[in-house]
Amino acid sequence: MDITHLFAQFGIDPKTAQDITLFLIIALLSFVFGMFIGRYKLITILINIYVAFAIMMAVPAQYFADYTMKLIFFAAGVIILTLISKRLFEIYISGSGSGFLWRVFVMSFLEVVFLISIIISIIPKKVALGYVSKTAYGYLASDNARLIWMIMPLAFMFFIHKKLNR
Repeated sequence: MDITHLFAQFGIDPKTAQDITLFLIIALLSFVFGMFIGRYKLITILINIYVAFAIMMAVPAQYFADYTMKLIFFAAGVIILTLISKRLFEIYISGSGSGFLWRVFVMSFLEVVFLISIIISIIPKKVALGYVSKTAYGYLASDNARLIWMIMPLAFMFFIHKKLNR
């Protein structure tokens, strides 16, 4: 079933429908990611994403034949760091109950959006616009958006840590 067609029946513009669909997919991915990874690995994986991104950005461009090599290098970095990080980072989201679930969901949402932002910023703009609208591209891959999505998980961790320690 074409979701854009479904939204068109409600009078929603196709570009807006594409953005809504992207948001719904990100929300679903965030939920699945948060439940699959769990509170014990969410922050560890976030740290691994930052480290893999920093290493990828430090590698000279001539070592990458194209953007797919860059994506593979980044994904391999996250996976390798996640596999060996059991001994490096043991930080998790503490708590239980309903407040715990929203913290896990928000953290996984921020991580998924951060990952999508990195992936879309690596892919050439022309290719990325084949998958997302110009509006979504601006929200995810512009220079300011990448900075915001990089800072948001850290700010959220600071917020929940401060709130929990009151």
